[in-house]
Amino acid sequence: MKRTQQALRNILWGLIEKTITILCPFVIRTIIIYKLGNEYLGLSSLFSSILQVLSLAELGFGDAIIFGMYKPISEHDNKKVGTYLNTFRKIYQLLGVVILTIGLMVLPFVKRLINGSYPDDINIYILYIIYLLNTVISYFLFAYKESLIKANQRNDINSKIYILCNLVMYILQIVVLLLFKNYYFYAVLLLLCTVAINILRSKVVDREYPDIKCEGTLRQEEIRNLGQRVVGLTINKISQVFRNSFDSIVISAFIGLVCLAQYQNYYYIVSALTIVMNVIMTAVGAGIGNGIASESIQKNYSNYKELLFEYSSIATVFTACMLCLMQDFITLWVGEDNLLQFSSVIFCSIYFFSMRLGDVTAIYRQSAGLWWEDRQRPIIEAVTNLALNIILVKYLGVNGVIISTIISIVVINIPWATHILFKYYFKMNAKQVFMEMLKYSLKAVLCCFVTYFVCNNIYVGSLFGTIILKGLLACLISLVIIIVCNIKNPEVGTFLNRVKIMVRR
Repeated sequence: MKRTQQALRNILWGLIEKTITILCPFVIRTIIIYKLGNEYLGLSSLFSSILQVLSLAELGFGDAIIFGMYKPISEHDNKKVGTYLNTFRKIYQLLGVVILTIGLMVLPFVKRLINGSYPDDINIYILYIIYLLNTVISYFLFAYKESLIKANQRNDINSKIYILCNLVMYILQIVVLLLFKNYYFYAVLLLLCTVAINILRSKVVDREYPDIKCEGTLRQEEIRNLGQRVVGLTINKISQVFRNSFDSIVISAFIGLVCLAQYQNYYYIVSALTIVMNVIMTAVGAGIGNGIASESIQKNYSNYKELLFEYSSIATVFTACMLCLMQDFITLWVGEDNLLQFSSVIFCSIYFFSMRLGDVTAIYRQSAGLWWEDRQRPIIEAVTNLALNIILVKYLGVNGVIISTIISIVVINIPWATHILFKYYFKMNAKQVFMEMLKYSLKAVLCCFVTYFVCNNIYVGSLFGTIILKGLLACLISLVIIIVCNIKNPEVGTFLNRVKIMVRR
């Protein structure tokens, strides 16, 4: 219950933070579309994607260090925690130099990644350097201290810091865009916000954990174990970066910035719902790691099945709402001129649900430290996804990019990753869980079909009112179908009992 209560606190503050980081960028995105144009959004998406790829070198270290901290934190070994923190600080400083160097080497080729025109009043090289500095500045400041917050399951601290700094930044960005229509000022504010977050987080960590000193050196054996986890985890993360970043780069290179901006409008909605779902995963992540370290495999397997049911049920409701509302919302937001085909909505919905179906397995695999055992899958998934992107975008356009990602997730990611978790941690056959995933997927299809059939021809006089009514109906219908279809599911009873206990407390 202590882990559950801490997770709930993280979820609460996480939801507040993500609400701000969804709604405010939505307003800013709208202002850029109407005041500056789609090409500016395309540039932002392209540069962000490029720098995500360049940050691949960092992806393994953060989670590997946090994993190493779980045991000394549970044993109150502050000296060992400080040693891990000091190691992380040195690694981050080195990585900052590496990413900055590679980023500058990419600078001459930036223009070649843009098919067609870009804004005349923008020097894309200066803008790229601003985005590059925003990416690397944290490595030279205090980003390493975030690992201490996460390992102690205190993501609520992070959320409060992000709420304060981002809210100020968003307000200033809105003012700058409305008064000056200057995209350089908007980008520089991103950099200043990153600096403010790092400084404030450092002061809070020093105050909350005064007994932990950033000093000491890991033993050779610990360094070898850390290195193996880092290699496995970095390889593991490659598929995520390829999946999210190369989609945008391929669209920009083969179709253009305007189409990329239109696609990103749809992807923004998918990302917003993903952020909400990730709040749950981030909040329970440290608790899962603690449970794996202190509880039996059978108990963790039971928790895994329960979380899979709860998470897939929420994802089903979100997917049904997305299918019914996305076209109306895009029309209300940026107009019919920026609509993609309805088939793109269907593929976006499939993409979202398939991604969420693998999240629970991913968090358990990560918490169990199975990065090295899973090192081959992400390479094959990444190469497959990129190859399919390049092939299908020529014939199917934007839909080809989305379909490529769906294929790599459903055919490679989910079955392979689940097999790794069950082979090396649960040590049992994964057949039962695959059947559960199939059932949850079929129930999601049923929910989407029924909700779309009911909501498709609804119109109440205004588009905004129509969206509200459709949203309420989609949620209600989906929940009813989920309850009816899972009435005999044992995870339902376990979940309801837990809710009763939490409400009493």
